[in-house]
Amino acid sequence: MELLQILYPRVCPVCGQLIPINRAFCACSDGPAQQVPADAVLCSDQDPIRLAHICAPYYYEGIIRQQLLGLKFHNQTKYVRSLSFAMAQQVSMVYADVSFDCVTFVPMAQPDIHTRAFNQSALLAQSIAKQLFIQCSALLEKTQLTVPQHTLNQSDRLQNLEHVFEATDLCKPGSTVLLVDDIKTTGTTLYRCCEALKKVGVQDVYCVCAAVTRSPSPDF
Repeated sequence: MELLQILYPRVCPVCGQLIPINRAFCACSDGPAQQVPADAVLCSDQDPIRLAHICAPYYYEGIIRQQLLGLKFHNQTKYVRSLSFAMAQQVSMVYADVSFDCVTFVPMAQPDIHTRAFNQSALLAQSIAKQLFIQCSALLEKTQLTVPQHTLNQSDRLQNLEHVFEATDLCKPGSTVLLVDDIKTTGTTLYRCCEALKKVGVQDVYCVCAAVTRSPSPDF
């Protein structure tokens, strides 16, 4: 294993530095996970994208950022269990008075799924649904490939995802849905997904992500 690491050194996807042989992560991930208080306001009236309901257990920093990058780009599905547990706990606290009919997730276009082998948001949603004893269904589909969001400014992001998400036949008018994603930065993706669900009569959509940025930054 050490010989392979010498021949093919690992580079930290966050800071770009080489990861030492005896470490699983770069030193930039050291320190405890930065937890989001249950009463934190994650979307205000001043935000360009206004989400009615959004919560997350962590800020997108340090070890949590490393885990999400590992899950998203390096097939490290071992993090699904711990991340989804924290997300389910946050949902139980923040949305304690809400009765959900279904858990769903932000979809990926089929070519992206074939490239990445799985949808990380779907894995998180399935695990959360089991913990909360709620059915998980694919209520959304992404009908076309889009330009990566992190290459665009705020207004272009909204336009980039316009008419991209469509509700499936599994949607039930009047239902209350928990929408799962991995990371929330500007909230554009979640906004467009909520828009598609509301269009077919879903009553309320509550969002949960594994992590949120403290201020708008490029999402992945």
